[in-house]
Amino acid sequence: MIDTAVIKVKAGNGGDGHVSFRREKFIPKGGPDGGDGGNGGSVYFIADENLNTLLDFHSKAKHNAQEGEEGGKKKMSGGNGEDLYIRVPMGTLIYEQREKGDLLVSDLATHGEKFLIAKGGRGGKGNVHFKSSINQTPLQYTPGTQGEEKLIRLEIKLVADVGLIGMPNAGKSSLLNYLTNSNVKVANYPFTTLSPNLGAYTLRDGNTIVLADIPGLIEGASEGKGLGDDFLRHIERTRILVHLIDGFEEDPINSYDVIRKELTNYGKGLEDKPEIVVINKLDITEVKENFPNVEKLFKAKNIKSFGISTATGEGVEELMIEVLKVLSTTEKTIIFETKTPTRAYTISNLPNKKMVFGETNVLEKVQNNPKK
Repeated sequence: MIDTAVIKVKAGNGGDGHVSFRREKFIPKGGPDGGDGGNGGSVYFIADENLNTLLDFHSKAKHNAQEGEEGGKKKMSGGNGEDLYIRVPMGTLIYEQREKGDLLVSDLATHGEKFLIAKGGRGGKGNVHFKSSINQTPLQYTPGTQGEEKLIRLEIKLVADVGLIGMPNAGKSSLLNYLTNSNVKVANYPFTTLSPNLGAYTLRDGNTIVLADIPGLIEGASEGKGLGDDFLRHIERTRILVHLIDGFEEDPINSYDVIRKELTNYGKGLEDKPEIVVINKLDITEVKENFPNVEKLFKAKNIKSFGISTATGEGVEELMIEVLKVLSTTEKTIIFETKTPTRAYTISNLPNKKMVFGETNVLEKVQNNPKK
């Protein structure tokens, strides 16, 4: 359940200095008045608790900050470029891709935390700075410096809002495909899904709900049978559970109880997560006719159940309304594994230089000839 994206970020270039001379009536020797260029905008990453995935970065791979403007006449400085703030989910690991391997430079763990990834270029100097007694009409100026450009890999261990659980062939993958336009393999045999799949359901307000299809659980999964022992741990990373039951099941209550027992045996709070029970395959006549009876059986256990069809979409909208309702009353917890960013030092910013290099003359040799 890891979401990754590779993007290129480019800070704005500094604006060039300007060359101009004061030209006003009755002032024949006005002198140089070219202004300085503006600084280029920098690029920052900022953690946002309202984001869940890196999906948006798959459609936009390059992010540029604004460039600084060229200086003007009358000693007017060019405007500074605006900084670019790239919002990412909390818990995003930021790697700078280099020839010798990716370097972890930041781990944005808290909402609003910022990290400068690419610094904007400095504005150049106008010709007003080059005026002297022997150079009264300077044509010199300095260009703005280039903004930093970097290739970045983003990585986040996702915490799904909704975990889809149930026995094999209950229709979990089909529901995920229907809601998120995913392309998860579905087939009419057990254990079609061999690893957790993720999808993002987009709401009308633009926010997303992350759903995780947990591979089919069976009786004894908590003890290592089937695939369940490998993937029960992924349910820990979900806020609520949607428990799908095949409408063809001869004993839907037993099917429900089997899965609930495995959650309890595994522990770690899985049995306490909010749960929505769903009976699938209402598109089949026998299932639809029998649904009122199944609904009564669950009602007798004080459990509300929903009937849906992942083939036709019947009842899915009502289900998602209930999902949103339960999510709104469920505390959003962020669970991710942090890593310590690695700082790359150079000779110029290395702390305790003498401790590393010993005598000062040794340090000077290294600085003067770093290849040695």
